[in-house]
Amino acid sequence: MVIEQDESDSFKQRKGIAMDILPKYTGVPTDDEIKPKEKPWQRVLYEMSRKGKHLYEAVDAIPSPYIVLLLGAYFLLGYLTQLVEDELPTPLRDSDINRDTTDRVSEESSWRYLYEIMGEEPRVCGTEYHLNKTRDMKAIVDRIAVTANQNVRTDWQIVTGDYFLKSAAPFVSYYDRASNIAALLEGESGFHGNGTIGSSILVNCHYDSVPYALGASDNVIFCAAMAETLARMSKRTKKLKHNIIFLFNGAEENPLQGSHGFLQHPWSKGVTTLVNLDSAGSNGKATIFQVTDPRILSAYKAAVTRPSAQSLGEFLFSSGVIPSDTDFRIFRDFGDVHGVDIAFTKWGNLYHTRFDRPEYIRPGVLQWAGDMLLGLLTQLADRDDIGHKVPPAGAVYYDYLNWFVVWQSPALSLLVDAAAVLAALVSTAHYVWLVGPRLSTVRELAFAVAGRVAALVVGAGVAALVTLLMVATTVQLRYLSRPWLVVALYWVPYLVSAVTASHLYDSWRSRKSGLNRSIRTLQAMTATRVVLTVLLSVSMCVPSLATARYALSVPLLMTSVTSLVTSSVVRTVRLKAYQHLVLECVVSLPCVMFTMSLALRLNALLLPTVARSASANPDLVVAAVNVALAAVVSAAVSGVELLFSRRRLWLSLAGLGAAAAALALTPLEPYAASVPSVQRHYWFHTQITTYNINGEQTDQTTGVFVSRQDAYTTERVLQALKTKGIHLNTRTDFEEDCERHVYCNLPLYRTSFARNLARGLFLYTGGPTATDPPAGLALSSRSCVGDTCVYSFTMTGTAHNLITLVPSEGVTLTAWTLSSPASPSTQWGGRPLYVIFHSVATYTEPFEPFVFNVTLNMGAALSGAALRLSLHAHRLHHPHQYSAEYAALLHSMPDYFNVASILTFRNNYVF
Repeated sequence: MVIEQDESDSFKQRKGIAMDILPKYTGVPTDDEIKPKEKPWQRVLYEMSRKGKHLYEAVDAIPSPYIVLLLGAYFLLGYLTQLVEDELPTPLRDSDINRDTTDRVSEESSWRYLYEIMGEEPRVCGTEYHLNKTRDMKAIVDRIAVTANQNVRTDWQIVTGDYFLKSAAPFVSYYDRASNIAALLEGESGFHGNGTIGSSILVNCHYDSVPYALGASDNVIFCAAMAETLARMSKRTKKLKHNIIFLFNGAEENPLQGSHGFLQHPWSKGVTTLVNLDSAGSNGKATIFQVTDPRILSAYKAAVTRPSAQSLGEFLFSSGVIPSDTDFRIFRDFGDVHGVDIAFTKWGNLYHTRFDRPEYIRPGVLQWAGDMLLGLLTQLADRDDIGHKVPPAGAVYYDYLNWFVVWQSPALSLLVDAAAVLAALVSTAHYVWLVGPRLSTVRELAFAVAGRVAALVVGAGVAALVTLLMVATTVQLRYLSRPWLVVALYWVPYLVSAVTASHLYDSWRSRKSGLNRSIRTLQAMTATRVVLTVLLSVSMCVPSLATARYALSVPLLMTSVTSLVTSSVVRTVRLKAYQHLVLECVVSLPCVMFTMSLALRLNALLLPTVARSASANPDLVVAAVNVALAAVVSAAVSGVELLFSRRRLWLSLAGLGAAAAALALTPLEPYAASVPSVQRHYWFHTQITTYNINGEQTDQTTGVFVSRQDAYTTERVLQALKTKGIHLNTRTDFEEDCERHVYCNLPLYRTSFARNLARGLFLYTGGPTATDPPAGLALSSRSCVGDTCVYSFTMTGTAHNLITLVPSEGVTLTAWTLSSPASPSTQWGGRPLYVIFHSVATYTEPFEPFVFNVTLNMGAALSGAALRLSLHAHRLHHPHQYSAEYAALLHSMPDYFNVASILTFRNNYVF
């Protein structure tokens, strides 16, 4: 072992210890306090007392190269934690269980349902294939009902309605003939004598898909699990207490229209709680991430053997960090139906891409989904307290490595957070008591806190500088195809620089305090808990952080408790540095694995999300989150670096830093079709036509609008065109158009896409194949009484449309024929902008025209232009109608492009 100069005998003599001169830090006992003549048993007792002589004796340092091995061991632990996270049950075949078994599912049977529900094409609302698969879905539940031991009712609901969706980009959603397939497993609650339904549990999936994906995981995987669960539960010989409604939703991607339509179904009136099933990934264990009915958490905890639940996801979802939505919102906001939201989140790079296919679903995923759902519904349907609705209530919940679930009410969670703060204060007081309750002890602890903060700031600062350098000199998003790169790109720069800063600071303070290496380590770890205590205390004052605070309180509570053990051992037993290191690493293992689990799950969700955020600098977001994660994970052992020698430490850390720098400056390709990790694209083959108040065409533009989805959308398209020798006129700046025209005079499918319009790319080409009948909107009639006029419009064309209306200055839109209130979605040019998303959700031939009325208070515009109106008519999945030019253009793009192709006609009118 190498003994550094600051703890050698000569150094102690210079400090005055051997010379009976009191050191500057008065909390350390001196040799005078040791009686020269004592019996062996007295010596043992004294060594175990509060003032053991070893507190001021030198502790040999661990050679600095071993710190690299320690970091490597923790990286290996992260990998092992990932293996624990990814563990799945053994798939069961039909031959493994009895045909009438009601407590287990067969993955083999679930796979048959999956292929039957999925088919061979995307199931896009309004297309003929979607209608055919709706028939197949009805046939599946009818087949189950025929062979059931319990009464199973089935229904094909076709429903029309509308609602105003309050979101970051609000709009009115109008659906015409949305399809839902529902199956009701009748329980003891059954139906009342007057025909109304008794208490029922609603479980919901959706079988429709986006136009450019088969949707094996989003969301056929859960529909297959539901079908298998229904089949198993229908074989029961005894009724459950409550009905269970299995809703196979036909219009979720449309968006969220099927769930709203089901609220008009008579069966919905008996729903007392909800289990919503969806997907933003393809593998792993689906996670509970939204809760408004904690009763389901109790049932889930009792029934599921490999649970997965994180209320941190609820914070990310509700705050808009994760820009998405599920049917859970519709049931909650429009039906007063509360429950839980469960979704797959692993392998999110496959979500909504052409790679969302069955071959990428791992063995055991369907088994876990089926076992989870069967156990949860069986538990729920036999609970007495499910017989009635309860007011919405939040919860704080998390699982520990999929072993067990902890959940608390918000009030109890606040108490637990307070208990964590109290435990940290007790552990801090314990440290002060062990070392010596003197002012100098507190003073040195305060300096240690400053050192921890300084190391944190230095680590974060260096990581930020490295990230800015990478953004400026290399390629962003490299972690898409190599998620492990976040460790090299962000964690290593943070850890290396933080450890270096920690040692530099300790080199200064150790000359002042006279504490030995082990005590300084305990001091640094206590200081880390003080920093965490401050952060947790501040977060407790922010109510919106309630569902996320456990990411701080759980590690703080665990480290505070274990510190009572480690500090007592160090105080009573003379440990060598390596023994102290082993002790700290072993007792902190549960905490480290917990925080590593959080880091793995958060990155699995975050990395694919930033890739479709259209951000110019997504790496800055990923870097900030991962530096925070590295700080939280390392907090459990922050301070053990002081057990290592400073001699040649820079050489060891420099080697690790150099390896990370080499990766950081290597321009690795972020996209790969083989991994798969694709670049997402939305292409609108469009015709934009403008008419004046007389109905005369004044302008027409045709081409392909490429909506920005990530930092390199425009760059990669232009690069691909150049590589293929395709020469097209292009445009990339639409700022002025966005000021002069509603939504920049560009095609818009959903209001959430509007934020990316100004930074899109337009390729000037021929127009799309015309619709039959042509997409258009006509003024059928106009009638006025005084200042009030009613305009009647007739729209023809496609199954998916977006309509925007802007009243002229002085004109007020007071009413329309939709059932939703006439509320503006946003403002444009100082005027209210109204947006209607319209869809024919179940295929019909031909499409019937959409007729709607608008009531205007004309004011001063009685004889002039009163309304600017635009129609965006979309054909979502019609590859057979691509023009030859457009098909050739798509074919010339790289394999790693995942192109969502939409044929669009935008017509601008003045009335």
